[in-house]
Amino acid sequence: MVLWAPGTASALDSRDLAAGDDVGTSGVFRPRVDGRALTFEPAGEKRVTDQETGSTWTVLGEAVDGPLQGARLTRMTHDDTFWFVQHAFRPDTRVVQP
Repeated sequence: MVLWAPGTASALDSRDLAAGDDVGTSGVFRPRVDGRALTFEPAGEKRVTDQETGSTWTVLGEAVDGPLQGARLTRMTHDDTFWFVQHAFRPDTRVVQP
């Protein structure tokens, strides 16, 4: 599962980082806790909720409320790439913005 949230600027288009485009930040996680598969849906800015327990999760993979509060998803190794690269090689990728 890939989570993405706005709020991270890029220095690629500006000498001043604060003036750079907001490219966001992402995290890639296994959508399982204690062997239980979870299904996620957007739940406001920078949050998702799992359908199984109603717990709310951050882009860092941590449950911040609900029955799974304090649980953490296992981070997966990944590369942060520009969208056009991902889309070129995996056009079937589904993007869900929290």
